[in-house]
Amino acid sequence: MPDHPSACALPATDFHHARILVVDDQPLNIAILQGILQAAGYTGVQSTSDAREVVELHREQRYDLVVLDLNMPHMDGFQVLDGLRELEAHQYLPVLVMTAAPEHKLRALEAGARDFVSKPFDPPEVLSRIRNMLEVRLLYTRTRDQGLRLARYDALTGLPNRSLFLKLLAQQLAANTLPGAVLLADLDGFKYVNDTLGQEVGDAVLRQFAERLALCAPMAIVARVGNDEFAVLLQAIAGPHEASQLAEQIRLALAQPFQCGEAEASLTASIGIALHPADTDDGAILLGYADTALHQAKAAGCDQYRFFTDAMNVQARRRFELEHALRKALDNGEFELVYQPKVQVSSGCMVGAEALLRWNRPGHGQVSPADFIPLLEETGLIVPVGAWVIDTVCRQLAVWSRSVAVPLHVAVNVASRQFAAEGLEQTIRDALTAHGVAPELLALEVTESALMQDAERAAAILTRLRALGVRVAVDDFGTGYSSLAYLKRFPVNTLKIDKAFIQEVTHNPGDAALVDAVIAMAHSLRMDVVAEGVEDAAQLAYLARRCCDQIQGYFFSRPLPVAQFEQMLREDVRLALPGGAGGAPARTLLIVDDEAHVLTALTRLLRQDGYRILTAQNASDAFALLAQHPVQLILCDQRMAEMSGTELLDKVKDMYPDTFRIILSGYTDLKTIMDAINRGSLYRFYTKPWDNRVLRENIGAAFRHYWQVHGLAAGENAA
Repeated sequence: MPDHPSACALPATDFHHARILVVDDQPLNIAILQGILQAAGYTGVQSTSDAREVVELHREQRYDLVVLDLNMPHMDGFQVLDGLRELEAHQYLPVLVMTAAPEHKLRALEAGARDFVSKPFDPPEVLSRIRNMLEVRLLYTRTRDQGLRLARYDALTGLPNRSLFLKLLAQQLAANTLPGAVLLADLDGFKYVNDTLGQEVGDAVLRQFAERLALCAPMAIVARVGNDEFAVLLQAIAGPHEASQLAEQIRLALAQPFQCGEAEASLTASIGIALHPADTDDGAILLGYADTALHQAKAAGCDQYRFFTDAMNVQARRRFELEHALRKALDNGEFELVYQPKVQVSSGCMVGAEALLRWNRPGHGQVSPADFIPLLEETGLIVPVGAWVIDTVCRQLAVWSRSVAVPLHVAVNVASRQFAAEGLEQTIRDALTAHGVAPELLALEVTESALMQDAERAAAILTRLRALGVRVAVDDFGTGYSSLAYLKRFPVNTLKIDKAFIQEVTHNPGDAALVDAVIAMAHSLRMDVVAEGVEDAAQLAYLARRCCDQIQGYFFSRPLPVAQFEQMLREDVRLALPGGAGGAPARTLLIVDDEAHVLTALTRLLRQDGYRILTAQNASDAFALLAQHPVQLILCDQRMAEMSGTELLDKVKDMYPDTFRIILSGYTDLKTIMDAINRGSLYRFYTKPWDNRVLRENIGAAFRHYWQVHGLAAGENAA
């Protein structure tokens, strides 16, 4: 037994067999230490006098403790500590440093040593320190190993859990070309037993069932994959009859009641069987097919077993065929994108589109997205296909940037599986860089549920993408969490109201109230709102009166191939508000600056957001335009020849008090600006040179604030 007992619950044999490495360039020192340790009962002691060997020795042996001299030729103890720390990153490795130079104590501890002893040393002290350090190491190792086991094995039965079974199944299928089978057994009526006799009895039944399964198939892999579902992997079988024989053995094993103390439970089992490679060579699909067969067995009246067959489940076979075809579709160029226009309600102009995936399957024509999109997500194929979509959209944006006068924003859907996968950010960066596309032209549409699967990670990813310039929209808003808390947490530009709430918005008070609330909430948070699924004039009229920013739907256009979409752009097809819509007022912006090139630059920048833009180079022209047109926002330079910007806006305030007035100038007279703000003449002040993205966002926020402050009636009168 090592030097002295303690209150530690670790068995003595753990200490006896602990692996210890003694490192010292003096053979005498090694001999002394080895003698002391062996006399204390340690049997796993090794040594080396060459410090250069330590890291490689530890890589091979994984010692529980290293006793290390600091002063050695070729490589000192500090270099050894550096190597061990790199090898044992995030692990606990006790290193006891021994040296005749006590002044190195602090440095050694900072370098990773767990304790320090000066030479000449006191043997009882060294043994005590070694035992204490080993105790921590062994407890740490035991806890770590127990955690790994809990992650892979079912705590109740001790069997592999679902994740480990799938891993083992994949390994076995990859390594074994001989036929095999997966049996999935479910206890009929277990829920009733668990609910009536209690969880303790239910747990006892599950443990006994696990034991009986192991006895029925001693050479098979048995796992608990669900609450009362157990999987059995039979390998290298002669044929399906061996799977049938095992199913019968399981049924016979259940003929005897389960004994649970004073309680007794009699249960049967339903069993589904899938064969490898006859049904599939994919482990996850094989287990899924066994589950399909299990459900058919239960439907047949319980205490039955069924093989997975085409006749049993045509849908499952169709799913398999679809998946098989999907795996080839990307490489074969069978996917295409169509674009559904998004229209600015106030101007009727097309301002963007949503890119939608379509699959032209050879010999079958176009497959419904409802059939293949969920399958892409389930299988994980959505990740490479989604990357293709992003790259294709960026390529198309590059083409349109050269041929279309007004920049278009195109949104792509990001599925939950795609958002959760690593590499999304890099995929976006690579596509933008490869095609030379401005990031603000690309938008990502992410569902609420995808964001909330890992909120912390989602917030971090979206923040980085927003910093890059990419726009972010919450898709299908209203169908998930719809929480103000998460909207404030995530850097979102746009909310898309799900079409389910648009369909009955004109005659369902509940849907109307929700749509009104979403628009008001989004605008208060400086977000745009897009209503999707707009299919008739009444819906459009309702949304226009509520100042919804954009609409998307069949009322304006179905999703179009690239050529037809470009034709609409060339013909400048616009959305006409139906009569009686209340006329959502055009968002009119008056820009006043005496420099023509500034007016040109601002007009080019801001017109892509769908504003009606008026320009003036002096105060006289500005007042003439104000007299002729309803204007909500004025963006004015400060230094002009005829009068200053603040003087002009003071007069505008008196004549047109509802306008929002903004100074944009490179000349900063703080007192003049502050006085104008205090008089109520200014809404905001921005400096030149401006940041394009920030200025666009601020102008959009100002318009939204305008409608909140002045209400719809003011807007309608202005129109």
